[in-house]
Amino acid sequence: MTKRTRIVLIVLVSTILIVVGSIVAINFFLKNKVETFLETRLPDTIVQSYDDLKLDIYEGTLTLINPAVQIINKDDGKTHTDISVKKLVIDDISYWDYLFKHKIHIDELLIDKPNIVYYKNRLKHDQDSTNSGIIKINRPVFLDRLKIEDATVRIFDGTKDSLMLYTDQLSVEVDSITTNKKLITNRMPVAFGAYSAQTDSVFVKVSAYENTTIKNLRLEDKNLEVSGIHLYTKYSRAQHARMISVERDHFNLKIDSISVKQLDFGFNNRTLFITSNEMALQNPFLDIFRNKLVADDKTIKPLYSKMLRTLPFQLTLDSLKINQAGIVYTEKVKKENKGGTINFKNLNASISNVSNTYTAPKKTKIDIDAVFMENTPFTATWSFDVNNTNDAFLFKADVGSLQADHINSFTVPNLKVELEGEANKTYFTIDGNNTTSQVDLKINYDHFKVAVLNKKGTKKNNFLSAIANIFISKDSDKSNEGFRKGSGNVSRDKTKSFFNYLWLNVEKGLKSSLTGGKN
Repeated sequence: MTKRTRIVLIVLVSTILIVVGSIVAINFFLKNKVETFLETRLPDTIVQSYDDLKLDIYEGTLTLINPAVQIINKDDGKTHTDISVKKLVIDDISYWDYLFKHKIHIDELLIDKPNIVYYKNRLKHDQDSTNSGIIKINRPVFLDRLKIEDATVRIFDGTKDSLMLYTDQLSVEVDSITTNKKLITNRMPVAFGAYSAQTDSVFVKVSAYENTTIKNLRLEDKNLEVSGIHLYTKYSRAQHARMISVERDHFNLKIDSISVKQLDFGFNNRTLFITSNEMALQNPFLDIFRNKLVADDKTIKPLYSKMLRTLPFQLTLDSLKINQAGIVYTEKVKKENKGGTINFKNLNASISNVSNTYTAPKKTKIDIDAVFMENTPFTATWSFDVNNTNDAFLFKADVGSLQADHINSFTVPNLKVELEGEANKTYFTIDGNNTTSQVDLKINYDHFKVAVLNKKGTKKNNFLSAIANIFISKDSDKSNEGFRKGSGNVSRDKTKSFFNYLWLNVEKGLKSSLTGGKN
């Protein structure tokens, strides 16, 4: 071996040793940096552990095996959030950006099979500092892609039926995530680009009485698709009545699917905003049971305009469509029967400007088309201005041919009144606000009679029936244009719903028209 060859080999080996040594040193240095960060830079309220930490300097990949995080209260040390992950991979870390541009740039963060458990009842907010739970960062962070795969989430509230929310097989992907010293302190601590999510099952405890389940959820390109929605009272009607101290509807709502287009959300001056171009409900069916034998709920019931106006977030929904809905409403007034029922089917509704962000002259407008009590056409237009603090509204309806005996399923068990005849056409307009309203109604009908029944609803009371029919005109064709007209004023009972207010107006108009104003 010549002297020149020996020198070349020595230089080559030395270079290799230096490179390898440098790589080992850098690998050790960076691994130590990560371990030090995890041990010293996290808040005292975050306790972390992991089985192994691997760093591949060639690929710029950091892998944590079986990492776990517990978030605890500062004052009592109780764990309120517990997160365990099968594997956490930080892929393609840019050392150049870290060493020379003083920022953290990562191509992808993969969180594989996280199991998240949150105990809402255990959380105690630190009174000393509002920033005690904030992770402090010295460099801006840029993450090109976050992937969460096959997550399971459970939230508990500490009550008897403690589970508040459950979902599994949840996958989420978010692109272009950024945070820095300023963003980390915001209510939304990051900025982000495109996002998608999907899960195959969701359970939500809505209240102590109602639950919701969802079979499937997909969110992609700002379009949300939810299917198999079921919102229901979890007790039987009899159990529910024994449990409540004041009136509370027992209901069962099923919706085949809900779609939301161009969904967006975020924070505007720390206020949450939600926007969408269009929301559509396919084939919803609602079964409501109201037990009037339970004590009245005397709390004030705001009208829908006020509900929208006072939402704790900014809502902008351009259009809401309800397609092929069905509603069955049962009201139990007498102890001896199961209650009376009315129904709507083939109900379609188009609602525009469902929002608390629009300004005048824009109004929320609802157009309804349905079939009432088996075969009676029903159309209505309802409008209000969400910014009107008097909650002024206008409700107009057109009711087609209705056989009076079709609504005996409601009037007989509840009112002990049996009706005969036919209402050929009915129009009414209600112009009202939160306090009072004016109703104008006109009706065309034939051979209208009322039979007042005994207390059991099994036999006609001839005397009371005769008295009642004295005040009711049998036909409407003697009046102008074949219609009898009625009107009146109604004062709202603010402890009742809008639909109770609506019915009081219709009742007032019917009495006025049928009796020629003798109401």
